[in-house]
Amino acid sequence: MKKFRNSALGLALTLGTPTLAFAQGINLKGPAQQFASEIKGIFPYVAVAIFIVVVLVNLGHFVKDNGDWKKGLTNIVLFALILGAVVGLINYVGNIKLS
Repeated sequence: MKKFRNSALGLALTLGTPTLAFAQGINLKGPAQQFASEIKGIFPYVAVAIFIVVVLVNLGHFVKDNGDWKKGLTNIVLFALILGAVVGLINYVGNIKLS
């Protein structure tokens, strides 16, 4: 049994080493930067569209009889805070330099 384990380990290392060497040779920096630039171009439009949907969903809190305007305003402010946190996180991650 011990002989089988050693031969299986040797076989796995023999087959796995060229795969690891090939995986390290893939250049992902260019496509990743292109994808990031596309997301940066689309993100403002998506954020504004979602903001309009949030305002329209919460519009009932403002115009209904006995509407809870505090709840509507809280929902809109909460969305704006979450959106600001997401934008800040994206900018932080985008500015990290990998060596």
